[in-house]
Amino acid sequence: MTEGSPRQETGRRWWQHLWVWLAGLAAAIISGVVVALVAGWFEPDPPLPPRLTNAEYIRVFSGEGELQSPYRRAKTFEAGECPNRSILSSDPEALRCHVRNTILDPCWLGTRTAVCISAPWAHDATVIDQATLTAGPQPSQDPEAPPWALEIRDPTHDATLRCRAVPGAQQTVAGQRINWACDDEDGRPAGSGVGSPSRSDEKPWTVLYNPEGSAEVRRTDVLTVWY
Repeated sequence: MTEGSPRQETGRRWWQHLWVWLAGLAAAIISGVVVALVAGWFEPDPPLPPRLTNAEYIRVFSGEGELQSPYRRAKTFEAGECPNRSILSSDPEALRCHVRNTILDPCWLGTRTAVCISAPWAHDATVIDQATLTAGPQPSQDPEAPPWALEIRDPTHDATLRCRAVPGAQQTVAGQRINWACDDEDGRPAGSGVGSPSRSDEKPWTVLYNPEGSAEVRRTDVLTVWY
């Protein structure tokens, strides 16, 4: 057998080294791609920017003046009087109505029928079939009026809280008045909304929140306000 020349041996060794180097490079590239893909699969998506605060008004009547979904007649009074504007809702159309010794606030008046609800998310309505309006002229909307109810983020847990106005509230925390009582998603007391919301057109409103049984006050995002 004829042995190869030194030049041929050198050439073979060069090609062997080249193939080893190329194989190593290919393995490194494949490994990097796999790691990147796996990291992409298991790495959580970046959080979405918080949405702006929604402002809602209660609309209990359809365009035809009928009680509309999702509200439903749960209790009925034959007659009553609405002598005042609501002290809970800042909606200029909202009323405070009396039926014998019962005060209903807020209520909205149709042709003659008044519909009253206890919270924006409470769909069981109290209906006064013959409601007499004796309240004064309807005021204009006050853009700085405090909302009747809030939906906020719980700053201590990943949860949404619903808060409604506390009529005649006098309690304070951290030197500011408690204005809303907040419940968790199961309807259990969770804390209080304190002071007035900080408003913005470019980012969510914020409000101070005091957890139940705590003296701590933290600022949190307001998702929705109802008037």
